Order: sequence, then structure tokens, then C-alpha cells
Amino acid sequence: MINISAMKEENLSDAVALWICQFNRHCYCNVFPNFIDGGQGTVKSYIKEQIDKGNAIIATKNNTIVGFIAWLYFDFHGERTAFLPVAGHAALLSDELNIYREMYCYASQKWVSDNRFNHLWMTYFDDDNLKNSLYDLGFGSYVIDACQLTSATGHVINQDYKIVFASAADAEALTEVANSSNEYYINSPIFLQRNKYTKDEIMQLIDKNYVLLAWDKDKIAGVLSFSINQSYNFERLTTVDSARIEGIGAYILPDYRGKGMGTALLDKAFAFCKEKGKTYMHVSYESANPNAIQFWPKYFKPAIRSVRRTINKDANTNR
Repeated sequence: MINISAMKEENLSDAVALWICQFNRHCYCNVFPNFIDGGQGTVKSYIKEQIDKGNAIIATKNNTIVGFIAWLYFDFHGERTAFLPVAGHAALLSDELNIYREMYCYASQKWVSDNRFNHLWMTYFDDDNLKNSLYDLGFGSYVIDACQLTSATGHVINQDYKIVFASAADAEALTEVANSSNEYYINSPIFLQRNKYTKDEIMQLIDKNYVLLAWDKDKIAGVLSFSINQSYNFERLTTVDSARIEGIGAYILPDYRGKGMGTALLDKAFAFCKEKGKTYMHVSYESANPNAIQFWPKYFKPAIRSVRRTINKDANTNR
């Protein structure tokens, strides 16, 4: 029988040991950084914080910890949300689905009782058993996190575009392109609302991060923005050896798609990051984005799948 109870600080070591086993099972490969050596403290700190907030539970069998979940509360696109990052859960492989099901049933009752009807859960991409079980519970794919070695260059044979890093002189033109990318995201089938960029924000992005531009004569035709200043992050599982595509992200104007521009931008970013001593590149993309779902898996290994479930808003009526 699986028993569910509040997690205590004395359970922390056993929970982290379970998490390490699960991480090694799913992410121990040459294209993903070794998060364990430097990131174990980040995982411990995250779980400890949730224990202190009362946002963590354990599953036990015969007085042995066989699973845990530790969640965050926040508002996501205006919805009260409960969120399980990838560092916030683990279960013993031999009875994984039953353990997770018992823990989710317990925790989700707390979440819904608190009027948190939006449930987000970061899972390992290749855990098909958990993916299928969560699908039956009403979860669907939302965001994919993927990774690759920056040494994976050499994809471009012919490059017909001038690719250079953006400077302050490009800020006005880049602001226009960045906001046109927002129009792409808000439409079908993605329906993702992103904040409008100002010229000052673009100037800050150019100053703090790196923005590659693909030019067709005097017109910006493609953008790839990224950062090489990453840390040990309990959601993305980046390390100090990581770079990450973020900010505007990757965007190719419609007339230039399918012509190798995205690949050329990515190749340039890989080469730059490798030169700067960053071994890995991370990217996140919405699974409802048809261009992203076709492009990124060609060059990156998916590692994390975030899934989402929306509970009926009248769930607490007449309780």
C-alpha cells in the first residue's frame, strides 16, 4: 500500500537520491550536461523551500520513501497555477505509475481546493509510460526543452545570407521584427500572448545577450537570440557550461522559411558558443508551434516535456 504524507526536512536526502536516479535514467547522455555534480545543491534548496511552504509530499511503502513531489504556486497567463518543475518530482521505477498517480490525486485535491485549476508538470521526454498515464489523466503536451552539443556544427553547405551580431544601430529594425514574431505566436495554432517589445528593451537585449541577424541586402530576414550566462537552474537543468536560446528566440520571416536560414543562424551560434567555452546549447519551444516542431528536433535532442491540464472551472461548485 502506498501512503502519502507531508514531506519533512528529514526526508530530503532520500528524495534527492530518488531524483538523481531518475535524472541519470533519462538525461545521462553526451548531449546533455551533467547537472548532478554542480546542481545537486540547487535541487536540495528548491525542495527544502517547498517543504517549508507546505508544498511537498512523499509516498512511502513499508516505511521507505518511493516518491515525492514538490510544487510551486504562481499565476500563468492569468490563471492560478500549480507547477511541478523537473527537479520537483521522482518515483521508484518499479512502481512508477501507481506512485505518481497516488501523489497527483493527493496533491491535485489541494490545488483545486485552492482554486488552482491550471496544472503544469515538467516530465522527462523519453518517459513514455508516465506520458501515457498523464495523457489519460487529461494532460497534453505544452513545451519541449531540448539540448545539443555546440560542437555539432557544419550543417550549412551554401550560405547566401550575411549573418552578423546585432548592434545598437539595428535596434529599431529589430524591434519591428521582434514584434512581428509576436503576431506569429498569438495566431493559430499556438495562441501564445507575448509582451510587445520596446526599442529600449531591444537595446538591453543586444547589450546583455547575443542577437544574430540574417540580412537579405538591407532587410532583416531572420533572428536568433541567445545567452551564454547560464547557471544551475532547477527548471531547465542548465549548468555553467550551457548556453540557451532565449529572449526573442528564433524567428524567420515567412518569405525566407524553408531555405536554410534557420540552420545558418544556428550553425553560427553553435560555433560562437563553442569558442566561448560553452559545451551545450538549450532551447525551449511550444509543441503547438508547427515550424518549431519540425525544425528543432533535427538538431537538438528533446529532454523535457512540459504537460498541462486544465480543470473545469466549476469543480468547487456546491462543495
